[in-house]
Amino acid sequence: MSENKTGKYFKYAIGEIILVVIGILIALQINNWNEEKKINKSISDHLTILKQNLNEDYAQLTQLHQNMIDNFNYSDSLMMQMKTLIPIDNYTSKYLAKLLLEYQFRPNTNAMETMTQSNEIPFLKTELQTAILDYYALIKSAQEREHISNTQIQSKYEVYINENYPVIFQRNNEWEILENYYKDDPRPISPLNEKDFLADKTLESLITSRYFQSEALKKFYSDLLVASKDILKML
Repeated sequence: MSENKTGKYFKYAIGEIILVVIGILIALQINNWNEEKKINKSISDHLTILKQNLNEDYAQLTQLHQNMIDNFNYSDSLMMQMKTLIPIDNYTSKYLAKLLLEYQFRPNTNAMETMTQSNEIPFLKTELQTAILDYYALIKSAQEREHISNTQIQSKYEVYINENYPVIFQRNNEWEILENYYKDDPRPISPLNEKDFLADKTLESLITSRYFQSEALKKFYSDLLVASKDILKML
């Protein structure tokens, strides 16, 4: 009889342990569900912000791409003039001045930084994850090219233009900004020396560099436009 009681108590104890274990497992599962819901909610919120960031990037890249198309055309026209394939005209000074401008893509990386810090990237679908990582890797490459291009402008092109072609900075420049800046300047116009311009091999080299740098950046911005648009379609 004592053995029967012991057996019953043992079975009861085992049953209690099993119930406790089941309760713990259920609690853990509920906790996992809650955590998963929190993560999914956080990812959803951050993807909404990412969409906003990419739309901002797209608008900026569209303008930068057009800037590089313009720069490419300016440098191409200058090279055509230096080769005497087209005549030097009132736009020559404008082209020389416009190539002084530096450009830099400033992406909005708020969502990407937050998702990286919270380790949410691995939870995304593989296709979206790959597209996002490739996009930001491409941005880094584009920014490296921008740095090369802008450094060349600062250290070489701008210095040479300021020292050798100050005559482009006067009211007859077809670039609206310079034209307006010098519109009240009463000093007589100093013409561009065409003979010196055509014989200037240093300037020709610098313009050729601006041509290829503009072409490279134009390609980068074009690729980034496509990449950002592809991600937006997935969101």
